[in-house]
Amino acid sequence: MDAETIVMESGVVLPKLTNPTGDLGHGFQTGNLLFISYQGPHSTTGKVGQNISVEDAYEYSREIGLYLLSAIQHDLGSLNNVARVVKVIGLVNSDPSFINHPKVIEGCSDLFDEIFGETEKDSRIAVGVSSLPDNMPVEIEAVFEVRTPCKIAS
Repeated sequence: MDAETIVMESGVVLPKLTNPTGDLGHGFQTGNLLFISYQGPHSTTGKVGQNISVEDAYEYSREIGLYLLSAIQHDLGSLNNVARVVKVIGLVNSDPSFINHPKVIEGCSDLFDEIFGETEKDSRIAVGVSSLPDNMPVEIEAVFEVRTPCKIAS
Protein backbone atom coordinates (compact mmCIF):
# COMPACT_ATOMS: atom_id res chain seq x y z
CA MET A 1 0.00 0.00 0.00
CA ASP A 2 1.35 3.45 -0.82
CA ALA A 3 1.92 6.21 1.74
CA GLU A 4 -1.03 8.39 0.68
CA THR A 5 -3.42 5.42 0.98
CA ILE A 6 -2.02 4.49 4.39
CA VAL A 7 -2.60 8.05 5.64
CA MET A 8 -6.13 8.14 4.24
CA GLU A 9 -7.16 4.69 5.53
CA SER A 10 -5.58 5.14 8.96
CA GLY A 11 -7.56 8.29 9.64
CA VAL A 12 -4.39 10.31 10.21
CA VAL A 13 -5.12 13.98 9.59
CA LEU A 14 -2.18 16.01 8.39
CA PRO A 15 -2.19 19.49 9.93
CA LYS A 16 -2.27 22.67 7.92
CA LEU A 17 1.27 23.83 7.34
CA THR A 18 2.13 27.16 8.91
CA ASN A 19 4.22 29.78 7.17
CA PRO A 20 7.92 29.51 7.98
CA THR A 21 9.40 32.31 10.04
CA GLY A 22 12.12 34.63 8.80
CA ASP A 23 14.08 33.35 5.83
CA LEU A 24 13.41 29.71 6.71
CA GLY A 25 11.55 27.66 4.10
CA HIS A 26 9.75 24.38 4.66
CA GLY A 27 12.53 22.51 2.94
CA PHE A 28 14.80 22.19 -0.02
CA GLN A 29 15.86 19.47 -2.39
CA THR A 30 19.26 18.65 -3.80
CA GLY A 31 19.52 15.69 -6.12
CA ASN A 32 17.33 12.94 -4.72
CA LEU A 33 17.40 14.24 -1.12
CA LEU A 34 14.70 16.39 0.46
CA PHE A 35 15.68 18.28 3.62
CA ILE A 36 12.70 19.39 5.71
CA SER A 37 13.35 22.29 8.09
CA TYR A 38 12.74 21.93 11.79
CA GLN A 39 9.25 21.69 13.17
CA GLY A 40 8.11 21.92 16.76
CA PRO A 41 4.82 21.16 18.50
CA HIS A 42 2.28 23.92 18.21
CA SER A 43 0.44 22.80 21.31
CA THR A 44 2.77 23.19 24.29
CA THR A 45 5.96 24.52 25.83
CA GLY A 46 8.25 23.27 28.57
CA LYS A 47 11.07 20.93 29.52
CA VAL A 48 10.97 17.15 29.29
CA GLY A 49 11.77 15.63 32.66
CA GLN A 50 10.61 18.76 34.44
CA ASN A 51 7.02 19.65 33.56
CA ILE A 52 6.58 17.29 30.57
CA SER A 53 6.61 13.49 30.85
CA VAL A 54 8.45 11.26 28.40
CA GLU A 55 5.05 9.86 27.32
CA ASP A 56 3.71 13.33 26.50
CA ALA A 57 6.96 14.25 24.75
CA TYR A 58 6.64 11.08 22.62
CA GLU A 59 3.18 12.31 21.51
CA TYR A 60 4.58 15.79 20.74
CA SER A 61 7.28 14.12 18.65
CA ARG A 62 4.59 12.24 16.75
CA GLU A 63 2.71 15.54 16.25
CA ILE A 64 5.87 17.05 14.78
CA GLY A 65 6.08 14.07 12.43
CA LEU A 66 2.64 15.01 11.09
CA TYR A 67 3.89 18.54 10.33
CA LEU A 68 6.93 17.07 8.58
CA LEU A 69 4.59 14.92 6.46
CA SER A 70 2.56 18.05 5.62
CA ALA A 71 5.75 19.77 4.49
CA ILE A 72 6.61 16.79 2.26
CA GLN A 73 3.14 16.88 0.70
CA HIS A 74 3.52 20.62 0.15
CA ASP A 75 6.99 20.36 -1.34
CA LEU A 76 6.64 17.18 -3.43
CA GLY A 77 2.90 17.09 -4.08
CA SER A 78 2.53 13.58 -2.63
CA LEU A 79 3.97 11.40 0.12
CA ASN A 80 4.27 8.70 -2.54
CA ASN A 81 7.29 10.56 -3.92
CA VAL A 82 9.28 9.53 -0.82
CA ALA A 83 11.49 6.48 -1.37
CA ARG A 84 12.62 6.28 2.26
CA VAL A 85 13.42 8.20 5.42
CA VAL A 86 17.17 8.86 5.51
CA LYS A 87 17.70 10.71 8.78
CA VAL A 88 15.72 12.14 11.69
CA ILE A 89 17.39 14.82 13.81
CA GLY A 90 15.66 15.40 17.15
CA LEU A 91 16.41 17.96 19.84
CA VAL A 92 14.80 17.55 23.24
CA ASN A 93 14.50 20.57 25.54
CA SER A 94 15.18 18.68 28.74
CA ASP A 95 16.15 18.82 32.35
CA PRO A 96 19.92 18.13 32.73
CA SER A 97 19.16 14.86 34.54
CA PHE A 98 16.92 13.53 31.73
CA ILE A 99 18.56 10.67 29.79
CA ASN A 100 15.80 9.12 27.66
CA HIS A 101 16.01 11.36 24.56
CA PRO A 102 15.70 8.50 22.02
CA LYS A 103 12.33 7.44 23.52
CA VAL A 104 11.00 10.95 22.85
CA ILE A 105 12.10 11.04 19.20
CA GLU A 106 10.69 7.53 18.63
CA GLY A 107 7.25 9.19 18.41
CA CYS A 108 8.24 10.69 15.07
CA SER A 109 10.18 7.62 13.90
CA ASP A 110 7.27 5.30 14.77
CA LEU A 111 4.90 7.48 12.72
CA PHE A 112 7.27 7.37 9.74
CA ASP A 113 7.51 3.56 10.08
CA GLU A 114 3.69 3.37 9.97
CA ILE A 115 3.46 5.55 6.86
CA PHE A 116 6.54 4.55 4.87
CA GLY A 117 7.18 1.07 6.28
CA GLU A 118 10.09 -0.34 8.23
CA THR A 119 11.98 -1.78 5.27
CA GLU A 120 15.16 0.02 6.23
CA LYS A 121 15.81 1.86 9.47
CA ASP A 122 16.73 5.51 9.23
CA SER A 123 19.70 7.17 10.86
CA ARG A 124 18.61 9.11 13.91
CA ILE A 125 20.08 11.64 16.30
CA ALA A 126 18.32 12.36 19.61
CA VAL A 127 20.05 14.86 21.87
CA GLY A 128 19.14 16.91 24.90
CA VAL A 129 19.52 20.67 24.82
CA SER A 130 19.14 23.37 27.47
CA SER A 131 16.62 25.41 25.46
CA LEU A 132 14.74 25.61 22.17
CA PRO A 133 12.98 28.51 20.39
CA ASP A 134 9.77 29.59 22.13
CA ASN A 135 10.50 27.01 24.86
CA MET A 136 9.35 24.15 22.60
CA PRO A 137 9.88 20.78 24.28
CA VAL A 138 10.95 19.04 21.07
CA GLU A 139 12.26 20.09 17.66
CA ILE A 140 12.75 17.72 14.73
CA GLU A 141 14.04 18.01 11.19
CA ALA A 142 14.40 15.20 8.69
CA VAL A 143 15.99 14.10 5.41
CA PHE A 144 14.15 11.95 2.88
CA GLU A 145 15.20 10.21 -0.32
CA VAL A 146 12.77 11.04 -3.12
CA ARG A 147 11.90 8.62 -5.92
CA THR A 148 12.64 11.10 -8.67
CA PRO A 149 14.03 14.60 -8.31
CA CYS A 150 11.19 17.07 -8.75
CA LYS A 151 10.66 20.76 -8.34
CA ILE A 152 9.65 21.94 -4.87
CA ALA A 153 6.17 23.44 -4.91
CA SER A 154 5.92 27.13 -4.11
